[in-house]
Amino acid sequence: MLSALLKMLPRKQAELEAKLIGVNGYTGCGEVEFAIWNNGARELEVELKGVAGREASVYANDRLAATVDLDNGRVDRTFDTRHGDAVPDLIEGARIEVRQNGEAILEGVLVRD
Repeated sequence: MLSALLKMLPRKQAELEAKLIGVNGYTGCGEVEFAIWNNGARELEVELKGVAGREASVYANDRLAATVDLDNGRVDRTFDTRHGDAVPDLIEGARIEVRQNGEAILEGVLVRD
């Protein structure tokens, strides 16, 4: 009975991570982590450091995935469909860009964690 109950609990199907490095002369850094569970729930965590300004947009394959507010150049924010947040369905190899004013400042590629 316990094994049947454990099979019903949500479990992660995939975990992907993109290490973000500065581009176009920008020096910030960060990472984006994406997870999907067997029940379809999705989670996107955005962690940035050394990013000027008040806001940044995260794009996955040229589509807006999230917008984050910065505090002293940093942010650590999690978006989760189980809490009503919109989280895109991402796959390994997706190109992640952090943009400000339409220009890419950080980029990376999602790979298996």
